[in-house]
Amino acid sequence: MKINILLIILGLSTLPALAQGPGAQQTSSPLQAVTAPKGNAKISGVVLDAQTKQPVEFATVALINPATNTAMDGTVADDKGRFTLSNVAAGKYKINISFIGYQQLVMENVKVSSDNASVNLGTISLGSNAQNLGEVVVQGEKPLVEEKIDRTVYNADKDITNAGGNAADVLQKVPSLSVDIDGNVQLRGSSNVRVLINNKPSSIMAGNIADALKQIPADMIKSVEVITSPSAKYDAEGSAGIINIILKKDGMQGISGSASLSAGTRSSNGNASLSVRRGKFGVNGNFGSNMFYNRGSINSTLSIPDLVLESSQSGDTRINGLFRNGQLGFDYELNQKNSFSGGVRLNGGQFKMRNGQEFTETKAGTTNDYLNDIENRNKRQGIDYNLDFVHTFKPQQELTILSLYSTTDTDTRNFQDRYQPGEAPFYKQRNENDGANDELTFQVDYTHPFKNKTMLEVGAKSIFRNVKSDALYNVTKFGQVETKRNIFDYGQDVYASYLTYGFTLKKLLNVKLGGRYEYTDINVDRNTFTDNYDNFIPSVALSYTLKEKHTFKANYTQRIQRPSLFYLNPYRQVQTSNIAVQGNPDLEAELTNLYEIGYSTFAKTTSFSTSLYMRQTNNAIETVASADAEDNSTTISFRNIAKNKTYGISLSGSTKPVAAWTIGGSSNIYYVDLKSKSNRNSGVMYNINANSSYNFGKGISAQFNGGFNSRRIQLLGHFAAFSYHSLAVKKELFGGKGGIALGLDNPFRRNMLMRNNIAATDPVAYEQNMIINNYNRGLKVTFNYAFGKMQQAPPKRKKSIRNDDAKQGDGGSGI
Repeated sequence: MKINILLIILGLSTLPALAQGPGAQQTSSPLQAVTAPKGNAKISGVVLDAQTKQPVEFATVALINPATNTAMDGTVADDKGRFTLSNVAAGKYKINISFIGYQQLVMENVKVSSDNASVNLGTISLGSNAQNLGEVVVQGEKPLVEEKIDRTVYNADKDITNAGGNAADVLQKVPSLSVDIDGNVQLRGSSNVRVLINNKPSSIMAGNIADALKQIPADMIKSVEVITSPSAKYDAEGSAGIINIILKKDGMQGISGSASLSAGTRSSNGNASLSVRRGKFGVNGNFGSNMFYNRGSINSTLSIPDLVLESSQSGDTRINGLFRNGQLGFDYELNQKNSFSGGVRLNGGQFKMRNGQEFTETKAGTTNDYLNDIENRNKRQGIDYNLDFVHTFKPQQELTILSLYSTTDTDTRNFQDRYQPGEAPFYKQRNENDGANDELTFQVDYTHPFKNKTMLEVGAKSIFRNVKSDALYNVTKFGQVETKRNIFDYGQDVYASYLTYGFTLKKLLNVKLGGRYEYTDINVDRNTFTDNYDNFIPSVALSYTLKEKHTFKANYTQRIQRPSLFYLNPYRQVQTSNIAVQGNPDLEAELTNLYEIGYSTFAKTTSFSTSLYMRQTNNAIETVASADAEDNSTTISFRNIAKNKTYGISLSGSTKPVAAWTIGGSSNIYYVDLKSKSNRNSGVMYNINANSSYNFGKGISAQFNGGFNSRRIQLLGHFAAFSYHSLAVKKELFGGKGGIALGLDNPFRRNMLMRNNIAATDPVAYEQNMIINNYNRGLKVTFNYAFGKMQQAPPKRKKSIRNDDAKQGDGGSGI
């Protein structure tokens, strides 16, 4: 019945738009056009990069009168390089195609034979500044950060300081993002983000984002896209927005590949990729392994006045991990209108943390001292399978059918031995948690263009999600064994439909309106508890371009934040002698209103963009603390208890003082106000990032990247400020096919002290202060080599499932 309701709603939402007779959204050309005779014919085509065969987004296409050599009409290509000139009268024309960084192309004698003709120019290749050096194509330089109509793009493969790191190192350099020392990600001050890989959800992100980012080597990342105001086409999840990590993927004809190896004092990794394409069929694969290791120390104090309890603990910490990634994919062009693609992606590995502590506890005047050896181990194994089909009726009219199955198995261990020096342990803890997350997703999307330059998008999606946790508690106290088991089974099904309608007013103002309906069905522990709710999510996006250089944007949308396993799992993970973390299966989804206005401009070699934004969440999920008098500990959990209002401004830009030197940077300044019945916290926070690169010639280049993040305000306290900086020098080898890079992480600082504070008054008075000392100076050497003959390949249609519907854990516990 739920599916029938979904389809009825989807059908009803489609009828009014079809009745209007709308059409394909095309951004109007900024060219000043003379009055042209009107007809019913149309001219269409696809603009691609002559070397890479990738779409040239927003290329300008002008219809020229050959007699007067003046522009009669025009448009720009969409994000797939496709364009359509409508209402063209019969006659002969010239077509002028141009874009910054490419050679202008003029097509002579384009003939429209009749008033209702349809002229398809096919694939049009624009030549760029690329040079062919033997077997390797060296393209014109991309900027490190690009501002596009609906997203910010950080081109990670252009930043040599990334070599030898992992995804967390990459994300901390992206405008509007901040990543703390544990890998926790925030977008404009909020951790409520959804992370995709190649436009798809991945089992690697099913649990804890901080742990998952450590598994992806930086050398595998091509770019990172940040979408702060997703349209109704996207899942409504992620109150702050979406982060899309694009991995490198070869797609040329013939055989090509690459390999890289990095070794360093804090991490080492190796990666290899291979692509084979023959005609309409292509296969590509890659494999990577990432190993990291570090050390530090932790000192903390805890005060619970209600229990007349004071305690302190200190000790050294060692962290290490080994993760592997593998992917095998294919794509097949059945014919010009139909294509299939699919693949399988595997990820897995383990993370270990060892901590030896000296513990002192005073309760009601009695002092107790002992030593505590702690070992946390998190193992993860995930697999994603996808199979997709795309049918193109005509340019911009497309039907896609997508499927995805993701499965993740996790294995968490927390061992503690408490003892007096020289004696056997009087307390042994062997807690274990085996978890699983399975998701099956189906999605159908349809786009339809109309003659009046409008675009209709409609689609439906279903996600069937099942999360399981099997926790075993085993504690031995002074020879007495206590064993307890907790099994948690959580099912969540989401049914969604959406409709967006885009159009242009007076060739300058682009408007995109949308609505998304989502129905969520929840059952816990085999229907012992059930719940369901539905949401309608509106979205409005406006974009206005003035004199080709100045773009103004305004957006409004709502976002849903459903809690994931990290927040729901009732498994109580005892992390230290007196601190534990436990999920809450009764959490509700957050609902956030998001407003944003922005401005961007460019002039020659300089670009600049800024945005003002506001977020408001009335039932925000925040941490709560409760005291356990029996074992003198505090348990951190989560509840929908806060109102969260955030107001901010973000800025980013880049410039080239000289041709060989690039300077860029970004900043995000925001005020947050958190309020619950018992607690309130507010204040200003900010993060800044700066980067610079210089090309010395003869294949030698250098780069710098650095940033600072102010302390983070939480409902129950503050998390420490932190900073980072890195330097790298690279020398190209083998005629540009390879290279060697030397990188330095935080060379001017051996270690960094971070001070955290947590305090609460309800349901118990509680205060904890923690000082973390992290040794983060590092040295790394990276070698890379590319091989194979690069040739032209047919363009590919790229469609994929995006599951953006579950609030992810941002702590380091790995639950």
